[in-house]
Amino acid sequence: MKKHIITFFNKPKLAISIFFGIAIIVSGISYKMIHTKKVYSFVPVTLGSITQTDIANKNLTLAFVSGGKIQSVLVHNGDSVKTGQVLATLDNGTAQGSINQAKAAYALAQANYQKVLNGATSSAIDVAKAAVKTAQVNLDQATKQQTIAVANAYSKLLSSGLEITTTSNDTTVQAPTLSGSYTKTQQGDIIIQAYPGGDNGYFNASGMLDNYTGTMSTTVPQPIADTGLFITFSTKQSQPNWVIHIPNKNSVNYTANYNAYQTALQTKDQVLALAQAGLDQANAALINLQTAARPEDVATAKAQVESAFGAVQIAQANYNNTIITAPNDGVIHSVAINPGQIITPNSAAITMLAQTTTKDNVLLIPKTSVIYKNGKTYAVVHQGNTNVQKEITIGITDQDHVEVVSGLSQNDKVAVLQ
Repeated sequence: MKKHIITFFNKPKLAISIFFGIAIIVSGISYKMIHTKKVYSFVPVTLGSITQTDIANKNLTLAFVSGGKIQSVLVHNGDSVKTGQVLATLDNGTAQGSINQAKAAYALAQANYQKVLNGATSSAIDVAKAAVKTAQVNLDQATKQQTIAVANAYSKLLSSGLEITTTSNDTTVQAPTLSGSYTKTQQGDIIIQAYPGGDNGYFNASGMLDNYTGTMSTTVPQPIADTGLFITFSTKQSQPNWVIHIPNKNSVNYTANYNAYQTALQTKDQVLALAQAGLDQANAALINLQTAARPEDVATAKAQVESAFGAVQIAQANYNNTIITAPNDGVIHSVAINPGQIITPNSAAITMLAQTTTKDNVLLIPKTSVIYKNGKTYAVVHQGNTNVQKEITIGITDQDHVEVVSGLSQNDKVAVLQ
């Protein structure tokens, strides 16, 4: 490499030629850059209409986080809604009650904490004992109510839509008539075997029953053991075996009844957990009042306040899961739910489209005419024989145009850079 450099400088004519050529090229490029002007075409400011749509929030599908029975649907297709507006609710009486209980427990914990700091009095101890009794009553009542609710949902699941069928291919004999309401809690199949014999005909019920025998009648409904169900035969002739499936999973109401039963179980667990927490907190408060206020007692009371506040937050979250609110302004596109319907968690319920904004009789210019500089907006306007850059205020935009709020008039012409 060193040898090449020495050789190059030993030939001055060659070096001068190369340097001179480079200078010519650089000078040409500089001249072109300096004398090249931006070429504009000018278009008039127009008066017209413009519509802006929030593309980022199009086609929002909304759903309930929880499952249950729909209490209300407050919107219809085509309705305009605002951010935070309630669109639909589930039956949330239990959730609201849980909030009230949690808030009461939180208030009690706060009062207890203050009393620990101040030192307990006999009246304070009496109040704490009363709170324990109240919390116990709440737990007992909640247990009773929720047990009944679960039992009713389960009974409806087992007894709804029952029918008597046969697996036989014999279609010449009409199926017996099933009546009554199933009152047992056992699931399974009841097998009916008919034994015709004139006035002495009888039937046998087996399967999940212990071989119950009853009279085979075509006129008077006969009990099927103590199940609450009755059977009336269409004929005393020879016939196939019959079966009653409990529950009837082919019933049109089975899925709804099953979901309602599962919801009842979940609600019971949540309500009883909150009621038990209230009782535990009341008991803890009483114990703390009956002992000296040691540092660890103060720390415990404070922790109870935080725990009770957490229970309020949980109860509020559970309540919020029973409502659908609009996440932003928009238009209801479709509503797939109705009051009284049982819905599962996260099932599509309401579809929203983004809100569109339309303005009529406004000044419009192409989007490519707007110049953004230092946080402000400008446009190049043709005035006489000169082009002037004017500051403008813009409004909404669509795909091609921008609304001009101020800075231009309808007689102006603005530049579009080519």
